[in-house]
Amino acid sequence: MLIAAFGDTVAEQIQRLSFLEYYIEVGAVLTAALSGMLASRRKRMDLVGTYIVAFVNAFGGGTLRDVLLNRRPLFWVQFPEYPLAIFVLTLLFLYIPWVYRPANPIAQRLFDGVDACGLALFSISGASYALEYALHPFIAALLGVITGVFGGILRDVLLAEIPIIFQTRSSLYATCAFVGCWVLILGLRLDLNPTMASFIAATMIVVFRLLSVQYCIRLPAPRYPRVNIESSDRPDAPKEF
Repeated sequence: MLIAAFGDTVAEQIQRLSFLEYYIEVGAVLTAALSGMLASRRKRMDLVGTYIVAFVNAFGGGTLRDVLLNRRPLFWVQFPEYPLAIFVLTLLFLYIPWVYRPANPIAQRLFDGVDACGLALFSISGASYALEYALHPFIAALLGVITGVFGGILRDVLLAEIPIIFQTRSSLYATCAFVGCWVLILGLRLDLNPTMASFIAATMIVVFRLLSVQYCIRLPAPRYPRVNIESSDRPDAPKEF
């Protein structure tokens, strides 16, 4: 019912948006790869490790998107220039001195900015592909979030860190992508130009993400029950499930 309420207007807009998908995807791949390189530099990884982290960060979310939508071939198999470009960028990043030598505070800001851009572009890409498949708008928004965050989850796992979106004290991340995907969907529903709707949604995700980092904006903390550690270790202590 909700899909029908969106009418043929969205379908027509998505058809016009399709020509942008490749360029959005290119931007998403490059920014996500750079984000992975910046993260691997903190761990002082070699060429192989840096390339793997960049590869996983760039292609993890899009690969899961293609699997869920049953799209074949996978997008990075269809466009082999993607992994090749990332390999070249990795070489430049590691072995050309002037590519990246900022001080630590600037490095962190650069990482946050690049990571926010990758999140925005991949989220918009995932949501637009889902809408093209005529999925429910809520599912399209969720698929946009999955596309945007899954590469970062794999990146953090490879770097032996708790993924950003799983940390209760972390600033907003997946929430930014979810809200941005709805901005895209509503923009198309309001018959905005697809380019404008994508730009507004992506900009909102980037700005929302950077503001949440700057001002430590978080979701409300869960109210877990307090457990007495000493008493909980006793055999007769009540167990919580």
